[in-house]
Amino acid sequence: MSRHHLPLTLNRKLRFFPFLVFDQVLRSGSLLRAAKELNLTQSAVTKVIHELEAHLGASLLVRSNRGVTATELGLVVAKRARVFLAELRDMMEEVKERADGSSGHVVVGTLISASADLLPRAIQLLKSRAPGIVVTLRVGQMDTLLTALAMGDVDLIVSRVPEAGKLGDRLGEIEIETLYTDQLRVVSGADHPLSRQTSVALADTLDFPWILPTPDASLRLTADGLFRDAQLPVPSNVVESLSVLTNVALMLDQRHIGLMPAAAARQFVMMGVLAVLPCGELPSFGEIGCFTACGREPRAVVDVFQACLRDAVQLA
Repeated sequence: MSRHHLPLTLNRKLRFFPFLVFDQVLRSGSLLRAAKELNLTQSAVTKVIHELEAHLGASLLVRSNRGVTATELGLVVAKRARVFLAELRDMMEEVKERADGSSGHVVVGTLISASADLLPRAIQLLKSRAPGIVVTLRVGQMDTLLTALAMGDVDLIVSRVPEAGKLGDRLGEIEIETLYTDQLRVVSGADHPLSRQTSVALADTLDFPWILPTPDASLRLTADGLFRDAQLPVPSNVVESLSVLTNVALMLDQRHIGLMPAAAARQFVMMGVLAVLPCGELPSFGEIGCFTACGREPRAVVDVFQACLRDAVQLA
């Protein structure tokens, strides 16, 4: 029998809805919470899961006092289900887009490297060209966003391009379009004592508290290397944070110093909030790119957004 055809009896019994319910149960971690999200009763959700388990001939959930988790086979089903549910959502979106030509929904994953500069400009272009398109931004760590991209929960990611070794097995699952290369800047509050100098030695900044990326961030290696190359110790008076708003708020005390991509720093300098300290030549922040999933036919709305990204780079 061809692998492209389910047995007729199974084909008639299986529907998309049970997989949607199963996916929501795993996302919620609870049958009760999933029922509320789906506007169903808990007994109805339980019945759907039992029927799905009966059709597949395997237990999919482990129930405990803390909620529910997937069995080993349940994880396999969840992974496959999320892929075809994403394809179903894409199909419905594309049908809608083709019907009116100017509406739809695009979900964009992002990190600090693009959220403060490139993405706002790209979204402004998109809204001027197609006001009916809804944009949802999801901010997170790269590992989480890549998983969401593979599952179809985000359409594309706009972020700093990690070293190939850090992408591991995912390298063959994604396509990366490099948009531009950004530089690193040392920044402080606009009225910081060092901001009034024409030249600042990195050693002089050690007299002030520093904001550094968290140890798990790839930018932390760059930051540590900055001091190592200058034959200086890593600052001891440190706050570790990747939160842009928190970091900017800290620097408003006119003492904290941090690192920021040049494109993002430029926005805060223009607002009169931050200053770029003249610390001489710094390491490159890296390439900023657009990540999409291999083998997934891009929807029209995603193509439109990618075109806006490219145009936003050219207009910078």
